[in-house]
Amino acid sequence: MGVFDQMKNLKEAFSQFGNFKEKQEELQKRLATLRVSASAGAGMVEVTATAEGTLTNIVINPIMFSADDKRMLEDLILSATNEVQRKAKEAMAHEVRNVLGFNPSDFEGILNQMGKDGGTASV
Repeated sequence: MGVFDQMKNLKEAFSQFGNFKEKQEELQKRLATLRVSASAGAGMVEVTATAEGTLTNIVINPIMFSADDKRMLEDLILSATNEVQRKAKEAMAHEVRNVLGFNPSDFEGILNQMGKDGGTASV
């Protein structure tokens, strides 16, 4: 892809911004209210977070408190937390695409490619 094609893609992407401030406010509201959940240990531990990644709830099955395996419980909490954070990132990316109409990583790819080409057009 030549630099002129990249510039065209960048121009098209920027034209999609529209009223960016309104869209950004809408996005922030949606991300704050959207919840994602993940569980570990066949549901023994469940973690909920916002799409922003803020943990909002952790539920631990009472059976886990009678178990003597503290390390297993810690591992289940870590596993569920890592999974809910992954899901939160996916939800955020999905909402950004829906609200803004483009994927922000598209800009990264275009700008990175432009930097690699050194601003010269490919023939």
